[in-house]
Amino acid sequence: MTIGTGAFYPGGRFTFPRSYIAKVENCSAGFSLVQTYNQFTLDFRPTYASVYHWTFDERFWVWTSNVWTLDHIITESYYVNEPDPTQIPLNFGLYWVRYAPDPVPQLQFAPNLSTAVPIKATLPAQLPGYWTTPT
Repeated sequence: MTIGTGAFYPGGRFTFPRSYIAKVENCSAGFSLVQTYNQFTLDFRPTYASVYHWTFDERFWVWTSNVWTLDHIITESYYVNEPDPTQIPLNFGLYWVRYAPDPVPQLQFAPNLSTAVPIKATLPAQLPGYWTTPT
């Protein structure tokens, strides 16, 4: 597992319940971003040789009422310069943000701290009936 250095807002030890987050915003810089469940690939080819990869912890990705800190959500963050398969740590930013008028906070993942061209990914929701009294 390869991971770069993370920068976190409001801080790496900031805690929040996963149930408060419904979306993750991933920054693509206008290039092709592909999501496979909790894994993302940002392909800069043919303009550049780099392909970025990052992974959210699967335990975070599925809905839960558990509490998380920002510094434990990303499990992999690296890039490769094609055709060389060497994984190079990819520095990133992970931010807790809320945009008005939407009252629901979200996370923003910014590879190399770039926040250009965000693309939203919806996280799995709670099971039906979770917030209601059993009958």
